[in-house]
Amino acid sequence: MSHADARKRAPGPPHAAGRNLLGRLTERSPDELRRIADCWDVPLGGRSHADNVGRLYGALRDIWAVRDRAAALTPAEEAVVEALSAAGEAARTVAELAEATGLPEGEVAAAVAALEGCGIAYPEAARPGDDAPAYFVARELATKFAQVREERLLGAALGVDAPLRALLSILEASDLEASAAVWGLRVTPGVLSREVLTDEILARVALLEQRRAVAAGLPAAGRRVFDALQEAGGALPVAALRERLGLPPAALREAGRALGERLLVWHAYVDGERTLFIPRDALAPRRAARDQPPPLTAVAAEPEDRPQYPFSAAWDLLTILQRLSQGTLAWREGDEERNATHLRRLAPALWWTADGRARPGYVPLLLTLARELGLIHTEDEEVAPTAALDTWRALAFPEQARALFDRWRAARAWPEGLSQDDLQLSGVDWPAMRQALLEELRTCRVGAWYDAAALALRSARLRPALLGGRFRAARASGPAGTREEVSAAAVRVALHGALAPLGVLLPGKTPDGAAALALSDLGGWLLGLRTEVAAPRPAGRALAVGADCEVLLLRPAPRRLWALGALAEPVRLDTVSTYRLTEASVARGVAAGLTPEQIVTFLARGNGAPLPQNVEYTLREWLRGHAGVRLTRALVLRLDAPDDAAAAERLAAALARAGLPAPEPLAGGRHLLPLPEDVTPERVLALLRDAGLTPRWARDAAGR
Repeated sequence: MSHADARKRAPGPPHAAGRNLLGRLTERSPDELRRIADCWDVPLGGRSHADNVGRLYGALRDIWAVRDRAAALTPAEEAVVEALSAAGEAARTVAELAEATGLPEGEVAAAVAALEGCGIAYPEAARPGDDAPAYFVARELATKFAQVREERLLGAALGVDAPLRALLSILEASDLEASAAVWGLRVTPGVLSREVLTDEILARVALLEQRRAVAAGLPAAGRRVFDALQEAGGALPVAALRERLGLPPAALREAGRALGERLLVWHAYVDGERTLFIPRDALAPRRAARDQPPPLTAVAAEPEDRPQYPFSAAWDLLTILQRLSQGTLAWREGDEERNATHLRRLAPALWWTADGRARPGYVPLLLTLARELGLIHTEDEEVAPTAALDTWRALAFPEQARALFDRWRAARAWPEGLSQDDLQLSGVDWPAMRQALLEELRTCRVGAWYDAAALALRSARLRPALLGGRFRAARASGPAGTREEVSAAAVRVALHGALAPLGVLLPGKTPDGAAALALSDLGGWLLGLRTEVAAPRPAGRALAVGADCEVLLLRPAPRRLWALGALAEPVRLDTVSTYRLTEASVARGVAAGLTPEQIVTFLARGNGAPLPQNVEYTLREWLRGHAGVRLTRALVLRLDAPDDAAAAERLAAALARAGLPAPEPLAGGRHLLPLPEDVTPERVLALLRDAGLTPRWARDAAGR
């Protein structure tokens, strides 16, 4: 293109394109875009002019493409680009460029024409009184070419022998944050300092499993380049790499870009030659010597100032199940606001509380284990007990405690994680993690107190693979931390969020207020350190019924606790727990199926003596007029021909084969068939059809 042509088509200063690259590319014709694409070795193929502009704009802003283009520039072209970039916002004519570079005008004019054909230099409108066009480099390209010049000036100073920390220091803040995200850090732009981000990235690069995970997502070309660099000891000139792998420039750029985003491969000019290299920190990380684990030393501590009961988790679960059965507790999956309201009402009846509130995650933990045990199920998002509850109530507290502990130990999920909302973990083999943790706890002395943080750190350092090799961690509050930090945090969650609530560990405080834990008698039994659990076994009567209608629970047992919870209100949980009989609670017991005689007999038998006269009188007054009515599901059957003996035999045989009870004869040739809970009317209809009968529903309630 001649200078005259350039002037004719050169936009004036008010033109929308301005000095930005996107505007200038948009002005180019399709033929000009193709010439620019050929110069940069960028394949086009967009469906529209805008698609091709976008593809070129992205390529010309890519540092890997700019490095390739800069390497192909002639000395004159390179000098012109540097002079135009140094001019800033001012455009320069060929004559001015010749003066700035010291090159002949003809050589400068040829270089400008080549740069304009490659979409690097652009003409500006001629200045008043000057017929010669002036040229400039778009801002985006000027920045990228300046970066290439800086890389050349740095040379080997930030090359193959530079530590990764030094290499990270030259990245833009946005690029550093993007790379941190690739290495598993949750980064809010502008929040964390460069120093913190750099430390977190280096900690992850030092982990073999983390490097493997980051490298696993490389494209095929990136994997080939990385392998070739490893085989060559970590570094290769770009020209030698292309020759060895036979990769076209575009494919090598794509591979370099993918490796660069992961901080696995860097670009440097070594003795003026373009070189790709793997930083020594990533090729063979220099691990700091691992600190020794804290010693397993007992500390002075006091238990929490609250009542203790060895089987508090089993007791609390029984309370929860009973309230679900009574309908006085409603729990809906995922409805945290509604559940929180019910938790506030439930908390006074639970052992594991703090400041009068259920501890975070405690009730969800018990419900998760109950679901695993088949004790509850979800219907329309509402949690309800199952028929397995009857069998569960028949177990003694030690058996229930063992079942809850075993279910937690084998859980594939992380139910104790519900006690906190910061650390998130995935890819962990939880049963294996818990087994390793329990093995460490077996080294503790039953009853001795240990600093909880030191206990967690000791487990993390003694077992670096505690969470497995391919786990992922994230924190809502910031960076997840190193492997050791994440492992120690996961152990703390298990100690405080599961083992303490389940009664395996006792919580306490050291004199300076730090959290302390002790292996309980129950924990010693569950971990196999003791042959039997040391639990309170008071002799004598089970209950003490006072004249004020207060009932003391002296010998807790699941069935006794269930019966007492059905007809009395809990007042205080302690070494001896207190309940109170009220008219409302007794009425609730009747509604649960207890007869007045059963209520009086249960209390008197537990009391070991007749009830105080005023209590018995009050109970009978409350129960007066409460006539129990028991409901049973049933079907009324009537043969259309009551005298058809053959049909009657087929009916009886069909019911007997299905294991259903024999129907009871009613007046008018009808029969009453009680329905077990697991048998629906539809199933009875199907059985009758299979027997050659034709069942149909009667038109009215009288069966006519």
